[in-house]
Parts: sequence; C-alpha cells; structure tokens
Amino acid sequence: MSSKKRKIEPLLISCSWTDCTVECISDWELNSHITIHLEALNPDCDALYKCVWGSCEFSTKCLTQIQRHIYYHGYYNALLVQGKYECDINPNIPKCCGPARVCDKIPELKSNFNCEWTDCERTFISIVEFQDHIVQHASFEYEIQKSPDDERPKIQCNWNFCNKQMDNKYRLIEHIRTHSNKKQVACFHCGELFRTKTTLFDHLRRQSDNNTNKYQCAQCFKFFAVEKLLRSHMVKHVYCYKCNMCDMTCSSASALATHIRYRHLKDKPFKCVECEYRCVRESDLNQHVQLVHTKEVHRCEEPGCNYTVRTYQSLRRHYLEVHENTPFIYICHCCDKPFKNGKSLSVHLIKKHDYQLPSGHKRFTYRVDENGYYRLETTRIESLEITEQILTPNLFEMNDTTQESNCYEIVLKTNKQKNGERIVVSNNGTEVQPVGEIVISLPTLDDI
Repeated sequence: MSSKKRKIEPLLISCSWTDCTVECISDWELNSHITIHLEALNPDCDALYKCVWGSCEFSTKCLTQIQRHIYYHGYYNALLVQGKYECDINPNIPKCCGPARVCDKIPELKSNFNCEWTDCERTFISIVEFQDHIVQHASFEYEIQKSPDDERPKIQCNWNFCNKQMDNKYRLIEHIRTHSNKKQVACFHCGELFRTKTTLFDHLRRQSDNNTNKYQCAQCFKFFAVEKLLRSHMVKHVYCYKCNMCDMTCSSASALATHIRYRHLKDKPFKCVECEYRCVRESDLNQHVQLVHTKEVHRCEEPGCNYTVRTYQSLRRHYLEVHENTPFIYICHCCDKPFKNGKSLSVHLIKKHDYQLPSGHKRFTYRVDENGYYRLETTRIESLEITEQILTPNLFEMNDTTQESNCYEIVLKTNKQKNGERIVVSNNGTEVQPVGEIVISLPTLDDI
C-alpha cells in the first residue's frame, strides 16, 4: 500500500446528546452547541442529573459537575475524530491492537479548570474554553513583551512556578499547553489520549502485534518497530542528571528528585498514627500500615495453591516463579554462581569479591542479559559533562534552612541556557515559597 497521504473529507464532530444529530466542524463549535443543550437543565438541589451523552451512565446531584462532565464529552469526541483523521491520511501507520473502547474515557472531574497564570484567577466549567483561554495568555504575552522596534525577545511563561523562556509566540503556546495537559488526538480504537499525533503513531507502532522487532537496544535488549522509537528509548539509558550533593547520577529528573528527597533532606512529613514511624511519601506510609498494622494478605488464585503473602509484589514473584516457570535468577558475573535474589548476590559481591557500592547508591543495579539472567550493571552511559562534574566536583552546600525545609527548587540548566527549567519539589502541597535552590547542570541533546 502506498504511504502517500490520501485526501480525506473535512472533519465532522458529532454531538452524541440523546436524539441530537448535529455535526460540527470544530471542537469550539461543538462546545457552543453543547452550551445550548445545557441551558435547558433546570437548577434543582434535589435533582439527580444523568448524563445523556451516548451510552454514558454517569450521574450526579451537582449541576456544575454534570455540565463539566458533558463539556468534556464534547472535547473527547473531537480528539477521537482527530485521531481517526490522522490515521486515515497516514495509511502506513498500523492499526491499534488493544481492547476496543466501549465508552468514552472521562476522568473524574471534581473541580473546575483553574488558570494559574500570574494575576489571573479565572475558572472554567468547559475544558475547551479553558484551553482557548490559556492560549490567549500566550498570545497577549508576546504582544506585551516584544520591543517597540519589533525585535523578538525571549518570551517568559508566567504560569505559577514556571519562568521558562521561549524563542517565539508559537513555542510559548506549545509550552503552556503542557501546564493544562492539553491533548491533541485520541486513538479511535482504544480511546487513549495523546499530546501529539507523533505519540499516537508511536502508541500504534510499539504494540506487540505491530512490532517488527527490527531494532534492538544494546543495553536492555528490547526490540522496537522503528529506529525513532529505539533512539528515544536509548536516551533513558544515558545518565545525564547528577546530584550536586554526591556523585549519584540518574537518567531522569524525577529519579534525581526522589534521590535528593530520600538521601539529602531530613524532612519526613508523614507519620503513622499507630506508632512512631515517619516517612517521606504517603505511598511509603500506606505500605508501612499494610505490612505492620493490618492483617490483609494476598492469596494466590491458582487452583490448589494456598500461598499467601503480605505484598502484591511478592505474590507476583511467586506466580512467575511457581506457576509460569520463569524464576528470577541472579548470576555473579565474576564466578557465575547463581542466586535467587539481588540482595543475596549483593552480599556475595561485597564479601567474596570486595565490591563497594557506587557513590550515592544504596544498592547495586542489576539488568537482564541476553539469556534472561540478572547480572550486575558494570557500565553506565554518562554524558561527558556529567563525567567532568564527578571528576571535578562542585558540591552544593546545604544550609540549615534548606535541610529542614520540605520544599526546594531544582534548576535544570545546560551550557546554552542562562535561565534553566525550574522544578519545584515539595512534600507539602500547600507550600508556595521554595527555600533553597539546587542547580543541576545538564548536557544538551547534541552532547548525548
């Protein structure tokens, strides 16, 4: 089949309100049409409002909530139509092999959409109006910041906690959509939402039934259908985020933030109500309560098996080892001695082979080899700049204020940036003024 794009008829987005056959040419036109339907709903504090959009069974006693919900249906319909259109004009893209959607995937919308642009306090019931509103902020900001002689300075994003600067108005518009989680398309078959048509195509290509297994990662031996997916995957193996308080390096900003929060900050805001245990994250507290203070157990559902365990992870391991005959086998790369788990192999490496934990790490890292065995990761792909930082450390000095603070700011900078991207990391969602700053020097994409 030719890969040339076919000519497709203009997009038409259907209104799925009961007994309505109207078709619109844009999400904005459909949004305005939905408003007419919603105006017929009468406010009644005792009424139960039922969704009349397609086969949706959602209901609520809140008039605003049903309005917000139905507006999102229209937004979702437009994304489905756009996704189908993109696939129709690109016939070389494989079809989705996932489970077919049976209804719209509408998230639980508990509150209105809030604009967090500086000095703007507007809220919106309609997500389409909200998305259009923040784009207007970006356009107006460009007009405000450009100079009288028509030069094009960098334009700053004024969203809360974001001071990122963009080269032009269109990049700022694209950037601000990340704050509102704007989606561009949806998979017409399974209903998943995506930010761009490229990520939709990647979703279709990487599915097992569509994977040609033509490209293989040399680090983890995974297969990919196209070279683009392999290249984007390989970046995950490059450790280009370095902690400025130790020699720990990470492959992602989130992993680095987690490392700093656990290893270098003293604050543990979550406390168990039944004992003195304190921890960094709520998920840690939930796990502690489950393991220590409850009698909940997970039972193996295989016929004739009475195995019970306290954690789901242990149950999954049991299922794979016993019922799937796929045991986790750890092999010492020095003497080929096998072990059942990584902890035993770590003790073996330290006692028998005099290995030491890498700086900043609490454990060894094991990766699956081409034979399916877990072996010690003996090499790490690190950018040149990160290597230079390790050899010539310039450590961040923590003061008493920063150590006791539960909110701090990470600044991600490259050699080409004067003002890096800023990420606020806080254990307390009510914090608005970060205390302390950690500057992390990153390589550019050209350096990787």
